[in-house]
Amino acid sequence: MNFVLRSLLFTPANRPQAFEKALGAGADCVCLDLEDAVPPDGKSAARPDALAFLAAATAEAGRPMRAVRINALSSAAGARDLAALADTAPQGGLIMLPKVARAAELQLVAAILDETGSAAGLLALVETAIGLSHVEEIARATPRLRAVMFGGVDLSSELGAQMGSDMMRTARARIVQAARAGGVAALDVPELDFRNADMVAAAATNAAENGFTGKAAIHPSNLSAINAAFTPSFEEIARAKEIIAAFEAAPNGLVVIDGKLIEAPVVKGMRLRLAIAEAAGVL
Repeated sequence: MNFVLRSLLFTPANRPQAFEKALGAGADCVCLDLEDAVPPDGKSAARPDALAFLAAATAEAGRPMRAVRINALSSAAGARDLAALADTAPQGGLIMLPKVARAAELQLVAAILDETGSAAGLLALVETAIGLSHVEEIARATPRLRAVMFGGVDLSSELGAQMGSDMMRTARARIVQAARAGGVAALDVPELDFRNADMVAAAATNAAENGFTGKAAIHPSNLSAINAAFTPSFEEIARAKEIIAAFEAAPNGLVVIDGKLIEAPVVKGMRLRLAIAEAAGVL
């Protein structure tokens, strides 16, 4: 996995006056929300602005990345979103699919993007019991997939389980495992108590400690804590450089540092750490 996405900021797609402010808030990615943030009677009006926002992205563009969360493919609004994306054929950015239940949904969108010559990547939001049961297949659905996101709010409601329950901890672990096995990023759910800075920081740290590679946010004030949780420290960067240098200098690929054997998977993780640091601008 070489895709780095520490923070993703959701912004309502029906508030074009907020787009530029969101882009300057410090997120690695700004995702306009055409789904939950826009009422049914406002989706048609919001769609052109959202797609114009995405069309401004290019495959080579720097940060922040641009993304749009479309409506579920099983809905009429989602079908209209997909048709509009086919007409727009964005040459960069990311398309988030909500309520992904099976790999076939991602493969359908990927096929349409292929046909239209679009270079956009995909994000899969897993937030249903069916989606969770197919998450391993979802994480391997298409080379366009960049990340799987844990949709904890909807999933907890459907499962009848509290967010801190064993059931939800298991769900979180499954999504991280599937994403890592599929070679894509794993994004954690936004902290709904977004005005509680201590809660946001603790949730971000917990997500990083449990294998997530980034976390979503619903308010710009959360971004600093989220980015910090997923950014390597200077000590961690120095350690990664030391391990990589020692491994590359070893004639037989065997390295022992501080009495511990360093193997190829560890080096791979250290290279990813440096990639994150570079994307964060601290390398």
